[in-house]
Amino acid sequence: MRYLTKSLYKTGLECPNKLFYTKNKQYANTKKDNPFLEALASGGFQVEELAKLHYPEGVLIEDKKSDKTYDYDSKVAQTKQLLQRDNVVIFEAAFKFENLFIRVDILEKKGNHIHLIEVKAKSLDSTNMEHEFIGKRGGLTGDWKFYLFDVAFQKYVIEKSHPEFKVIPYLMLADKSKTTTIDGLNQFFRVTKKTDNRTGVECKIKRLDNVEEQSVLTKVDVSDPIQGIEQGKYRILKTFDFETSIKELSKAYQEDNYFNYPLQYNVCKHCEFKTNKETQHLKSGFKECFTKQMAWTEKEFNQPNAFEIWDFRSWKNLEESQRLLLKDLDEADFGDEKPKAGKMSRVGRQLIQREKAISNNTLPYDLKDELREEMSTWQYPLNFIDFETSTSPLPFFSGQKPYEQVAFQFSHHIYHKDGTIEHAAQYINTTAGAYPNIEFLRALKKSLEKNEGSIFMYSNHENTIINHLVEQVYESDLLDRADLFAFGQQISKSKEHSSIVNWKGYRAMIDLCKVIKDYYYNPYTKGSNSIKQVLPAVFESSPFIRDKYSKPIGKINLNSLNFDKDKVWLKIIEGAVEDPYKSLPKVFDDWDDDFETISELDDINNGGAALTAYGKIQYTDMSHDERLKIKDALLRYCELDTLAMVMIFEHLKELTEK
Repeated sequence: MRYLTKSLYKTGLECPNKLFYTKNKQYANTKKDNPFLEALASGGFQVEELAKLHYPEGVLIEDKKSDKTYDYDSKVAQTKQLLQRDNVVIFEAAFKFENLFIRVDILEKKGNHIHLIEVKAKSLDSTNMEHEFIGKRGGLTGDWKFYLFDVAFQKYVIEKSHPEFKVIPYLMLADKSKTTTIDGLNQFFRVTKKTDNRTGVECKIKRLDNVEEQSVLTKVDVSDPIQGIEQGKYRILKTFDFETSIKELSKAYQEDNYFNYPLQYNVCKHCEFKTNKETQHLKSGFKECFTKQMAWTEKEFNQPNAFEIWDFRSWKNLEESQRLLLKDLDEADFGDEKPKAGKMSRVGRQLIQREKAISNNTLPYDLKDELREEMSTWQYPLNFIDFETSTSPLPFFSGQKPYEQVAFQFSHHIYHKDGTIEHAAQYINTTAGAYPNIEFLRALKKSLEKNEGSIFMYSNHENTIINHLVEQVYESDLLDRADLFAFGQQISKSKEHSSIVNWKGYRAMIDLCKVIKDYYYNPYTKGSNSIKQVLPAVFESSPFIRDKYSKPIGKINLNSLNFDKDKVWLKIIEGAVEDPYKSLPKVFDDWDDDFETISELDDINNGGAALTAYGKIQYTDMSHDERLKIKDALLRYCELDTLAMVMIFEHLKELTEK
């Protein structure tokens, strides 16, 4: 029996065709190894364990990791037996109807009433709920749509298998209006292989003395939006009402049939069943869909298409006309947008990308004069900074709310007017349970106050973090409160509706990513503005950068705090430039192969992996040596991020001097 679970139902709602590929090992699946999703999942499991502390009398339907087989019937039988009690709370209650199978996070039975409680790490503000689930226009809000359908699916299976019960659906969520009274709340939930529960999280406390004060979770009745789903008022798959969607998806999954659902280009763009260099030995579900439905051959797959267009917004028009190849698109397909004086507009940039892709022109496009004018306002020495941050649904300290930002690392490079490049400073805190924000800000202040030069970030993340830190400092009683507050305001711009006051500092960080968007387009990026794509594109396009960075760093006026002087950043392998991020050493490269690590990390070469690494440092009980190895890998990765910004700047400087 192939059971349609709630996770598979969600997959089918995203795209029914995915059900054919999702459990098939012959097909590539990027979601199987996604560090960001892994980090999120760990946080969710911790919230689930906290939620259980709201019900200390709860009984767990065990799901031992040591089990070699998954005994559906046994779990259903255990649940039925417990449901014979007048009142009971069950964790991971199991229900089966036909080929539908669910596990309920928390089930509370009172007489013939069942409270179905789905626990999510997602947050809300319980003091402002008016349009939380149902928007002002009367539809389900996008943020909650899939969560609510998940709950509706569970309610359906329970009611079909037990029609004698009245089911009331709830979500239990992190509540941003609540503060905990427990120091180190997040440290009580440890990720471990030793536990036999489904979450893999060991809870270090047995109960909460005062749930209302100590927890940060809120139970929310979602009966109204669920009723709208059941009545067909709200849909995800436009051609099916709720019950029909369940029947059709379960039938297709049970029979292992390709659904042949019409392609949804905005979904196809992010399809996880694409192959890459690492998975090219596997089948591509993405390719099979377009072969079956669009009769594409290798010729079409090798031609540029709208999926490559940055920030494309006209998917509906293309779906209706079944066009996707850039050669078949005209200017009207990109929509209208007012030109930006002296800068590339979104649509203007897209049309440049289209033209270069069709003509196979790999030469960068730039607004040289305008870029030169922008760069003339920058003050030397130039400072390039990058932050690594995390959020936790469970607060670090008493008085904190869920998902407060944690700034645990930065790197700082300085580009001097004479061309000398200095890795000036770095900061990292990898102590489990430590809340580094204030120490982080002090270290950043110490480093950036050594000069009065312009400060650069890549995208707006750093500015957002400084805003958060400024608010924290403002609410504190720190002895250096005034100095830290003034510094934070000097280097940032306030968010639109600041809770303090609006400001723009005289050294407000310059967004290098925005500079790229406004003045520069490189075809090698295929529309992406991510630093992970822009840097390799610069390597491909700039003879100056290739020549300079193919030499050891000790010979190019560049120091490093984490690499020796013989390190070479640019390598050409089999005629192609190697992505410098992929050249970063493995985390445990010099360790004995027989040594088993707790973290199970391999590479730290992207933001998701860094987030995962920090999460594992916080929530797993690893050795001191393993912690140090992860710390070193994080330092290397963050150094490359700021050095990458320097390299991109050097390329822009090169263009303006021609």
